[in-house]
Amino acid sequence: MTTIEHASGNSGAQLPPPKYTLGLKICFDLLYYFSVFSMIVGVGVFLVVGWNIPAEISERHTDVNYLFNAKMLPSGVTDPSVSEVMLVHGMVKLNNTTGYAAWFIAYIDVFINGIFTLLGLYNLRKLFANLSLHRAFEASSVMYIKRLGIIVLSYSLLTPVMTYLCGMAILADIGTFHEQLQLYPYFSFPLEGVLVGAALIVLASLVKDASMMKQEQELTI
Repeated sequence: MTTIEHASGNSGAQLPPPKYTLGLKICFDLLYYFSVFSMIVGVGVFLVVGWNIPAEISERHTDVNYLFNAKMLPSGVTDPSVSEVMLVHGMVKLNNTTGYAAWFIAYIDVFINGIFTLLGLYNLRKLFANLSLHRAFEASSVMYIKRLGIIVLSYSLLTPVMTYLCGMAILADIGTFHEQLQLYPYFSFPLEGVLVGAALIVLASLVKDASMMKQEQELTI
């Protein structure tokens, strides 16, 4: 290797990380460890509260937070065909229910979502660690981008089905909550999540091709 080549190699190795990559990597690290801590604490609270729900139905006052389609009927009307006073699509808090399994189902769903979040943050940390070291075209970076795409796509496809089925199970457990409140399982298809997941998988393929071209050029030189 000539002196010029050696000098250029050293300067390439000493290049500063791309702008914002190191800061974002630190942010993802903090979010990841905070999420792990929250999951551990959350599991502990989940088990303690769940075990203390009374076995006697008349003694239960379980609060349930979950996604529902809700329709509030006028006072004194119980016919669901009557025009509603209020229509809600989203998170609904049901206070003092007689449910038992409903409480567990609602929070197990939260933990499953948390697992997807941890997987996503883990791969983002690894990806940005590579980017900060100028390793964007390495095989590991391609793998992390592809994993992120699979995680986002899987989450977007599984979550609507899981939310709907869990909503049905919760409603079956708590029964009729209020005569004027009609509750239905929630369903919403996150098209943007599917598009982002698919785009990341395609991006991983493009980065892989670019990596192969880069290696071929280096061999040619």
